[in-house]
Amino acid sequence: MSDFILCPAGGPSIGIAQRALADLSLIDDFSETSIDVNYRLFLRGRVEISSDQRLVIIGEAFDPDGGRLSQESLDTAAHCADRLETVASRHWGRFVAVAVDAQSVRFYRDPSAGQACYMCRVGSAFFAASSVDLLRLATGQDFEICRDGIIQALAYRDLRQDRTALQSVRELTPGCTASDQNEEVRYVWQPLAGLKVDRALSHEEIAERLERVLRVAVRAQTNGAGRVMLELSGGLDSSLLAMLLADMAIDFTAVTYVGPDAREDESDFARAVCAHLGRQWRGLLLSPSHIRLHESAAAHLAWPSARLFTQLFDQAADRAMNELGCDMIMSGGGGDGTFCYLPSSAPLIDCLGSWKTMLNSPAVVHDLALAHETTSAEIIWRALRRMILPHRLSWKRDGSLLSREARRSLSRRAYHRGIDLGCAQRGKCDHLKEMIGIHNHLDAYSAPRQDALRFPLVSRPVVEAALRIPTWQWFEGGRNRAPVRRLLADRLPPMISGRRSKGGFDAVIRDIFKQRSGEMKAHLHDGWLATEKIIDVDAVDEEFRRFQESGSGGINRLMVLWDTEMWVRAVRRRKVTRGLLEGAATGGTR
Repeated sequence: MSDFILCPAGGPSIGIAQRALADLSLIDDFSETSIDVNYRLFLRGRVEISSDQRLVIIGEAFDPDGGRLSQESLDTAAHCADRLETVASRHWGRFVAVAVDAQSVRFYRDPSAGQACYMCRVGSAFFAASSVDLLRLATGQDFEICRDGIIQALAYRDLRQDRTALQSVRELTPGCTASDQNEEVRYVWQPLAGLKVDRALSHEEIAERLERVLRVAVRAQTNGAGRVMLELSGGLDSSLLAMLLADMAIDFTAVTYVGPDAREDESDFARAVCAHLGRQWRGLLLSPSHIRLHESAAAHLAWPSARLFTQLFDQAADRAMNELGCDMIMSGGGGDGTFCYLPSSAPLIDCLGSWKTMLNSPAVVHDLALAHETTSAEIIWRALRRMILPHRLSWKRDGSLLSREARRSLSRRAYHRGIDLGCAQRGKCDHLKEMIGIHNHLDAYSAPRQDALRFPLVSRPVVEAALRIPTWQWFEGGRNRAPVRRLLADRLPPMISGRRSKGGFDAVIRDIFKQRSGEMKAHLHDGWLATEKIIDVDAVDEEFRRFQESGSGGINRLMVLWDTEMWVRAVRRRKVTRGLLEGAATGGTR
């Protein structure tokens, strides 16, 4: 990720930024670009600037075929009346675009995410930066915790929009534009507007569409890499990337994270993939003893979105990169959402929604019943209930372990704002919802792993191609992600394309709770969430008691509360230091 700070050119605010940069000896790392008489822009990392300096691309941008953004293309976009809209329609990648005109400075963030952008006002002065720490540096502000933002984050876990859990701080959400002139964040990326998925596609057409965009995404994101470290679980998504990397003759080594529970060990699948492709494999053992329980993996973020155990992956990945000589990490993260792994009966509604496909509905009912391991009657009943719900992107409230006051402040459902659903089918709305939700997790890693990570399966070309495939065709034959399985068939061992199980690291969480649950209970009982009356302390105590007595209980929910409590504490003591800002784009745990 690249770094940037946009701050006013005049007034006392710029003095704060200049003194801070100079005091921390960072001014040599940043270069200043003159884009407007009212603002100064400090940049570090990959940046492209138009010849007239009216358009800046911060991060990595590609053309539709995966080629690097050329100076000619950038200059052409800079001369268009709608600069950002032109960039959004012609390019994709991990970038934030900054456009300057006579009245305003505008921003656009690509929906592939990866390059962050945060904004705030101090009085009438507008600031923007690539990280919360850089925003603190530029403004001299300590951003307070937003109580309502915390409640929203706990109740609607994967719904994230521009308002953050830090007061006064907004995030430019992927696919959106924003301006220094007002508070509005507007979606430019509208993947469902005008989308028609009213006919079944042949298997050949689906395969051709998917493989073409997958190759574009992988080629673009590995361009310039010396050696790639693939995080390979042996599941469908990461195995698909292994196959593509091998087919495209891209040098890579696969690593598999291995937990303490043999029942969750995916090594056999990963080894089978590497043996078939003739590539190097390494297992990385994760130990709960390496967890720093009282540190937050999300301390550098504006949301408590990172899980505690991501510390283990970050540590293991950093060591492996150094030992293997890799300079890039590729992950299949987000593949479930992109490839329509829906726990939903909405694909049946989609099939019934067009006269061209409704005759396929008996087979769709059968396929969904097999995929969800339930009965055909249950699928039909769920579909009928789903038809009653509003035709909107909605998140159901999770009020478990929240206080009565907190629950009363919440609606039963929260709705996403800004995306034009048009006449999109209900299954497509659910499909897009899963893709939006994954952005809550893609930035939840620490440096240097975050800098090296690439997620080609959530890149814009792949996401848009996946949305054009009927939802019910993702479940053909009673198997989820059926088109991906067909791509892998005959190209990887049958145990991969036919795999139904999913690994995990629940044992890591269980071991942490076994060893430290008393300590965690005490801290939650007396912590910020309890003081602010956000959690029901008695219910939390009871959940811990259940776990201590029987080994069962809602430990995933308890872990979310713990992650949130540690994030609040970390943010409240977060101080900008030189060591912290050397990795300001991604931060670290504190």
